[in-house]
Amino acid sequence: MSIRRRVGRVILAALALGALALALVYLETWRRMARRVTLPPRDPVTVVHTDSAIARGTHLATSSLGCTGCHGADVGGRVIVDEPMVMRLVAPNITSGPGGVLAAYDDAALERAIRHGVGADRRPLVIMPSHEFAFMGHIALGPVARVLGLAGKLTLFPYDHIDHTVRPVATAPLGVSVERGRYLAVGCIGCHRGDLRGGPIVGGPPDWPPAPDITASGTPGTWSEDDFVRTIRTGRRPDGTVLRAPMPWPDMARMHDEELRSLHRYLVTLGVRAVPTRAATAEPRWRVERGAAPSTVSGPPMPGS
Repeated sequence: MSIRRRVGRVILAALALGALALALVYLETWRRMARRVTLPPRDPVTVVHTDSAIARGTHLATSSLGCTGCHGADVGGRVIVDEPMVMRLVAPNITSGPGGVLAAYDDAALERAIRHGVGADRRPLVIMPSHEFAFMGHIALGPVARVLGLAGKLTLFPYDHIDHTVRPVATAPLGVSVERGRYLAVGCIGCHRGDLRGGPIVGGPPDWPPAPDITASGTPGTWSEDDFVRTIRTGRRPDGTVLRAPMPWPDMARMHDEELRSLHRYLVTLGVRAVPTRAATAEPRWRVERGAAPSTVSGPPMPGS
């Protein structure tokens, strides 16, 4: 047998194995998407229909929760990734207006989607970062559900990485404090990872820069509280350099001063001691011990309101 023929057979065998691997991945992904799941019993969420609740929901959806980052400024949906032959990822219209998906969601179903990553059809949602919202306080979740109904970071199935038996906190911490900052910092883990020390952004396009270390051992650790707030408000660091995409500073700029100051106070407590870490490819089950101090929390920081 000639060398050319042998090489040809090796190439064909490699292509066949690659095609088989892709087929297996496709079938497993389809299986996980098609299954229907049942959640354990949990406390009902009461959505308050007041002007103040709507204002609070608008603030959360457009700032710390980052809903507009994926679903668009009007949460009417947008194309996130469009790579021919690779992936087309579209964030849906999550309003109750024409083309919106909320017509299929009552308050309970919307709570399952936001907190548990389960759609109205009881199937796991794809890429929806519910693992970041799983422990959101009831008072925070209700307004978000309400404002989405009034409006007209890469884990494929977050449902599989949430401990659905853990009860969320009843209310979010208030005032300016490390505890409130820890509660808010969940919005940072999608890019900056579970230990907030940064690195290549998992699932991000290759042209995205690595997420920086935002703990006390990183650059923000050298900033004052006022520097941190000013950086988020303006998109410029104290040295004059500009924050680059995908850093969602325009959304974070809508956060209140006390929220940003709490976030800074929490971040500077990290990096000066051993903290839980998460490898780039790891997808742990998130669990937060209620009432625990930051140093005794297992998994990522507490989710924020």
